[in-house]
Amino acid sequence: MNCQLCQENLDAYLGGGLPAGMMTQVESHLKTCDSCKRLSEIQLLANRVIRVEKETEVDPFLVTRVLANIERLDAAGFGNAPLGAGILRPALITLSLAAAVLFGIMLGNLSRPAGNAGKIPLELALINDASLESVDILSLE
Repeated sequence: MNCQLCQENLDAYLGGGLPAGMMTQVESHLKTCDSCKRLSEIQLLANRVIRVEKETEVDPFLVTRVLANIERLDAAGFGNAPLGAGILRPALITLSLAAAVLFGIMLGNLSRPAGNAGKIPLELALINDASLESVDILSLE
């Protein structure tokens, strides 16, 4: 038996679902092949872990304890915010955003030169857009 055939039948071998002749072939291959033997040991360990996890029972009172802790925190006042906090927080966020926008506008105005604000360069003033050829005329040629 080769390793590929052994690995294909390893699951059925570990579950005990192989015919007797095939079972002896897999057993003899596992005795001679170290890599297939390690693979079978890993698979046995994984099967044990899965079996143990399936047997783990859920605590039925977990939900009750969690809800009791939430109610205790609410009674202590941890969940209640002051009355003004519902209005104060959005107002402060709005004011900080407005201040940031105003600061950005002021910073942008500082970078613009004040002396040449209304002047147009002579080269741009002499351009006559009416005498330029349109793209449509060029595409028809």
